[in-house]
Amino acid sequence: MVISPVGNIANEQEIKLMISTLEKVGKILQPFDLKIIFDELPKEVTSDKEKLVRFLLLTAILDQQAESPSARKTAINIYKILNDDLFYKPQIALIKLDKLVSLKNEYKISPAIGRVLPRFGWFVLRVGGFLIYEMMLNKIKLSDEIGKCENPKEAINFLYSNPILESILRDKAIRMYISWIGHPDLGIDVSKGKWKKTDFEMPVDGHVGKIFSRTGMISNVIHESKDHKNKRWNIIVASQMRPLIQELVSKFDADCIMVDHGAFRIGFYCCPDNLEGIACDSCPRKSSCEIKDKINCKGYCILRKYCKRNLIWRAY
Repeated sequence: MVISPVGNIANEQEIKLMISTLEKVGKILQPFDLKIIFDELPKEVTSDKEKLVRFLLLTAILDQQAESPSARKTAINIYKILNDDLFYKPQIALIKLDKLVSLKNEYKISPAIGRVLPRFGWFVLRVGGFLIYEMMLNKIKLSDEIGKCENPKEAINFLYSNPILESILRDKAIRMYISWIGHPDLGIDVSKGKWKKTDFEMPVDGHVGKIFSRTGMISNVIHESKDHKNKRWNIIVASQMRPLIQELVSKFDADCIMVDHGAFRIGFYCCPDNLEGIACDSCPRKSSCEIKDKINCKGYCILRKYCKRNLIWRAY
């Protein structure tokens, strides 16, 4: 890893305005994204907190090193095939894993991961790990156990106390999962009001790190290697940048979970790594975009006015 100057740096007023904009986007799109998932699930899942908490855990496990829309669609289709065995008869579901082979082509994983293990192999390890964890829970209600925790950090420690989850649920994914089930504005809130918005930590993936770097909101970027030593030299090491980004967002007293999601959506859809179709001045997808009206998009990136366009930095 290497630390380098990010390029052009935004001033404090610009940073404040960009963080506020990202927070607004996140507040609109994070509940919207979860609603898309819930709308695809039968009412017997969405009306049952325990089932929903377990389903979202599976979704978070699948979402790692994968395209988020494909991971979420895959989780929904797993439930459609296994039904409530997925939640209450994991031993039965485990021996039915071969029935999930039809889903392997819809689960889009990182090409780098695909070179290590075939796509369905990666898929089986994750779903199988989830089912084994449920077997270890036995009759314990996961929603109740997480809800007993005093704050999100304690909830993360509780989940990581299990070696299976520690192996298959990494730092970014577990923070994302805890926000889904505990953030007071996202409709589940296992803590019943005990956890506050300021208690949460940002997940921060490569796309979030990319947005904070390209806009110049941070002064230094942590990336993979020295300039031009290999093709991946300018890829952001998000896990190392997370504390820097968290500290900056907290300075402006913003809802870090919503800022994180807003930055992810801008980074993934408006500010692509390869710069093809980048939406700085004019978005080529504006006619077909399903969210532009929700965020009052004018047909170009909503950070355009303040972004410093340090476009060399990439998420993957």
